[in-house]
Amino acid sequence: MPRNKSAVIWGDGAVGKGLAVTLSSYLDIFLAGPTGSGRGMIEIEAVGAIHGKAVIKKIESGDHIRCDYCVVALKAYDLKNAAEAAMKSTEEHCICLTNGMGLEEEWGESWKERVEPAVLTAGFNIRNSNFIKTTEGDLIVLSGGRAEELFNESSFHVVPTEDMEIVRWSKWLANSVINPLGALSDLRNNRLLQAGLGAIADTLFTELTCVIPADLRDAAVEKAEEMLGFLLESSSNRCSMLQDILAGRRTEIDFLTGFHEKQLQDKCPTAASVTGLIRARALQPSA
Repeated sequence: MPRNKSAVIWGDGAVGKGLAVTLSSYLDIFLAGPTGSGRGMIEIEAVGAIHGKAVIKKIESGDHIRCDYCVVALKAYDLKNAAEAAMKSTEEHCICLTNGMGLEEEWGESWKERVEPAVLTAGFNIRNSNFIKTTEGDLIVLSGGRAEELFNESSFHVVPTEDMEIVRWSKWLANSVINPLGALSDLRNNRLLQAGLGAIADTLFTELTCVIPADLRDAAVEKAEEMLGFLLESSSNRCSMLQDILAGRRTEIDFLTGFHEKQLQDKCPTAASVTGLIRARALQPSA
């Protein structure tokens, strides 16, 4: 891919900065953060599954930018405010790596026409403002889509699929189990079973499978079992929800475990209890 091509990444958190490092080897990168987060050239370093340093241009979300590629690495609750600017930043589809379901409601009517979802299973942790630790995982993209084209030269293990909705639901199910349990216990993913949380993980998984549309359920559950098994056995990552709580940030619980409230209301008692506990913990001052 020619170096004169460019990409804007919306979201300057751990994932956005990790993406900036891997894409900067063959693209000019602009990293958009919220208003007041600063502008100018910054150096980012990543270690682990993604490793290297990159000097990229930091901009703010209100800045006008036009690039060949647009990647959205925002929290689900920030999509609504960023959708219009993201669409204006490219002529092509916006590649959305945001976790959770119900994203089309946040994005708006242009979701089907302008957004190409992709699923990232790697882990990202900020050690300080511009130092990122990453763990192994896949980048699952639509076969023949914009994301496959963009990330084909990156250090990610790119996995094309024709069944993106199945993958999205499977990632939602796995995240809806492991994120709140990690956030409530302060444990890394691969310590949850050792701590005796296997039974509640199984109960959450069983309850939440009913949220998945019936025509996608069997395939999504099978993939989710694979994802969750890997995370519980092999991932030393601290889940993003735990990182958010420790940093005093809002969590994505409403788009993960709490999404059952929109679909099944009171039919998931364990999920409802866990969701309530996360909301309560997020109200506590960070240490």
